[in-house]
Amino acid sequence: MGGGVQLKEDYVMRTAINSPEYHVPIDGFSQLIPVEGGTRLLLLSGLTSRSFEGEVVALGDMRGQAAQIMSNMKHILAEAGASLDDVVQIRTYITDITRWSEVESVWKGCWGEVWPVSTMVQISRLFDVRQLIEIEAVAAIPSNRS
Repeated sequence: MGGGVQLKEDYVMRTAINSPEYHVPIDGFSQLIPVEGGTRLLLLSGLTSRSFEGEVVALGDMRGQAAQIMSNMKHILAEAGASLDDVVQIRTYITDITRWSEVESVWKGCWGEVWPVSTMVQISRLFDVRQLIEIEAVAAIPSNRS
C-alpha cells in the first residue's frame, strides 16, 4: 500500500492509503483510512437536503442538495464536538450517477485533496421523491481532543 496525505494533528489522522495495484481515476479518492484506538466514533445517517425547518431545498439541483447535506452534516458534527475534518467514511445514495461531478465539486470544497473513504450507489429514488441524494457518514474524534 502507498502513502497518503495527513491532516492536522488535532484531527484523527485521516491518512489516505491507496493501493498502487488498484487505481481509481478520481482525485481525492481514498481506499483505506485507519482509525486508531481511543477514538470516539460518530455514526450519521439519513442526511438529506432538508433545511432545519424540515423543507426539502434545492429542488432539482444535485449540487445544491449536496451542499445542503454537507452544511447539515457540519452543524450536526459541531453539536457533537466534531467537524467535517473528522469524517472518515461516507456512503452516498444518488438518483442519477451521471451527475456525479456536481457532488464531487461540493466534496472538493469540503475536504480538499483527502476525502473520506466512500461508496456511491445509484438508486431509483429516495423516501421523498424530491430528494436526489442522501449521505451516511462516520466521523472519528481523537481521544486528545476535549
